[in-house]
Formats: sequence, C-alpha cells, structure tokens
Amino acid sequence: MPTDPRRGRAAARRVAVGLAVVACTGLAVLGLVHPAGGRPVGAGGVGPAGPATPAAAATSRPAHVEQPRRMQGGGPAQVPDLAAIVEDEAYWVSTAQLTCAGEGAGAIAEARIVGTGLVSVHPYEANIGARAMVAAGGRYLPMVRHYLDWYLSRLNAPDTSGVDGTVYDYDYDPVTCAGRFQQRPGSTMVPTYDSTDAYAGTFLTLVTHYARADPAAARALDTPQLRAGLVRVADAIGATRTPSGLTAATPTYDAEYLLDNIEAQQGLADYAWLLGTVFADPAAASVRAAEAAAMGEAIERVLWAGSHTPGLYAVAADDLDPSWDVWFPDSLAQLWPVMAGLGDEDRRSALWAAFSARWPGWADSTPRYGAVSPDHDPNSSVAHAAAVVGDRAALDAYLRSSQTRWVDPGRPPPWTVDDSGFRALAAQVGLGPR
Repeated sequence: MPTDPRRGRAAARRVAVGLAVVACTGLAVLGLVHPAGGRPVGAGGVGPAGPATPAAAATSRPAHVEQPRRMQGGGPAQVPDLAAIVEDEAYWVSTAQLTCAGEGAGAIAEARIVGTGLVSVHPYEANIGARAMVAAGGRYLPMVRHYLDWYLSRLNAPDTSGVDGTVYDYDYDPVTCAGRFQQRPGSTMVPTYDSTDAYAGTFLTLVTHYARADPAAARALDTPQLRAGLVRVADAIGATRTPSGLTAATPTYDAEYLLDNIEAQQGLADYAWLLGTVFADPAAASVRAAEAAAMGEAIERVLWAGSHTPGLYAVAADDLDPSWDVWFPDSLAQLWPVMAGLGDEDRRSALWAAFSARWPGWADSTPRYGAVSPDHDPNSSVAHAAAVVGDRAALDAYLRSSQTRWVDPGRPPPWTVDDSGFRALAAQVGLGPR
C-alpha cells in the first residue's frame, strides 16, 4: 500500500502534528507559529474563556491548562454526564473558529486559538469538529452556518488538477483573517489538500445534520447560490470515481481508501435526504441516492468481498490484506463501516468484538507527540463506534478516562477538533433520541 499522504487521516495526521510541534518549538516561543493543540482562546469562542496568553514552548503538556467548565464524572464508579460532554466539546471547537473579519472568517482551525501566530485549517477535521457544535445546538448553530459559508466561499474553480468544488488546506492569521494556501510537500507554489472525496463527503454530512438540527435555519439554505455550491461539492466526489466504482483520494493520488469511500458514500446519501426533504427536489435526490447506493455496492464488492482476510474490510483497493495486528490503518478502518451502518448487524457486532478483543486498552490512551498507537491516539472515533454498537460500558470507560487524560490537561496534541467532534457524537449517541 502506498504511504497515506493525508494528514486528515488519524495516524498520518497525528505524526505530522506531533513532529511539527516539536520542530516549531522555538518559533512558538516567539509567537510566530502555534503548535496544533493546547491553544487558549485568542480570536474565537463563545464561552467563559480565560485571558489569552502568549504561545509557550511546546511540551507534552501545554503551559496553559484549560479548566473544564463542568466536571463530568471523574471516578470509575460515576456515570459520565453525556449532555455536559457534548456541550464542552462544542465549546472547545468554538474556540478554534476564526471570528476576525476577512477571507478566513468562520474557518475552524485544528485546535484552540491563542495569540497571533498562524493557525492551520484542515477542512476534513473542521467538518467533523463542527459536528460537536451541531450536536450542542442553540447558540452554536449560527457558528456552524458561518463555517459552512467559509467552506463554500473557498471552493476551487477549478483546483490545480482541474477539478471544481474542492477545498485546499489553509494557514490563517487569527487577528486579520488573512490567509494562504498550505503547500504540497516539496513545492513552494502548489496548494494541497489531504483528500477531495472525504472533504466533500464529510461536508455534505455536516450540512445535512445542521439542517436536521434546526429546520428553520435549514430553510435559509435553500438559495440558488448555496444550492449551486453544494452541487459542486457533490460533483467533486464523482470527479475521482474510478472504474471500480470507488473514489480516489485526490485527482493525483489514486488510492481508493475504505475510510474515504465510506465518508463520501455517506455524504452523498445525506445530500440526497437534504435534496428531497429540505429542497423539495425529488429528481435530484434520486440521482444522488443512486450515486450513494452504487458506492455502497462498490465498497461491499471490492473492499469486503474482495478482502483477502475473511472478516475484515480491505483498507484500500490496492491493499487487500488487512490484519488485526496493525493498529492504523487496518484495525481502525474496520470501525468506519460500523459507524456508518454498513453491512448487517451481525457483521458490525463481529467487527466490534474482534477490535475490542485485539485492542482492549484503547480507552486508556494518553497524549504523546509523534506516536501512532492505541496507547497514544485520542481514540474518540473508537468511542463513537462503541456508542453506535451499544457497548455502553466501553463508551463510559472511555469518556471517564479521556476526561482525566485528555480533557482536564487541556486537550494537548495530538488532539484536534475532529477528536472533539467524535467525542461529542459518542456522547450524543449515548444520550439516545431527543
């Protein structure tokens, strides 16, 4: 399998974040660069944040420790306060949103913003992080709409590969909102993104959940300009579709990943709902639903039935030999079909049981820069899978452990906004229908 170049994917992104923090320590002291994590609020946020502090040298524990606004059941015998967890993760994501005026207004950075150094914006992470704000609802929904507007304002027409509707990664000044493209490694001129299919899919899912959370606000989405933007986003998924029926990660990187394809497939299915329910366009909804169904069939045929390891999904169309002995991407990838509801219930239950048996200590991970392992990844996506399959004991264990090991110390790197998104979603599922 080729090396995954997309920092938006769990392990590859975590290595990049950790190494970048270490490399930039000296610059952070001068306020020129901010490590991706442990950032007290400087330009965004809506809650009772403490005063902004200058960026400090990167360590395994940030100099400024964010104090949680509510305790959420710290002892092993206590039941986590799920509603408080949703609210607190939404708040932390809100502190990563740029509130300045300019082209970056509304963008969501990788982690909480502090000071005046450039902040990194990865749309994939932001799309999932914003789901925490949708889950909390109320005052956070206008912030989500602000982010949706930023994303749509950044659509490439076309990008450097000739594809319309994609979005690059950015660095922004959180004071002026002036920004610049992040550059492809080895180039000083070519902008970059981690993927095009997953960015588009997770964005369409975010828009749809936003619409479901606030039907009144959803009606405001039904404008010619916004609808045209969503068409371009959805078409960006099809732009990298291969003869197999799966999508390639980017126009120039032809790996057909399980994770990306599930996120793209789910995004198209959600978009079909939006078209039919909110936009009252059944013909367009039927077309997008058919696209989603075709992708689902391709995932089943190529990545499940085509896997060389019975009982596991292939990681990608060019990596058909997954193993439970590999944490990332092999084992973690098995949880995306679980979260998406692919396959039958027995298959999803078997995948979760096998994952839990192979990686029993996942709930007790602790921060460490540059490590890619169940012991040092945030693992909030695993908690979301636990919630979806109904393993309440595992969910509660993670929420208690992560409160002590990640949240109370200030959500240090490699925690980013997508980890808050998954943690909030896990708690939301645990709460049940409301």
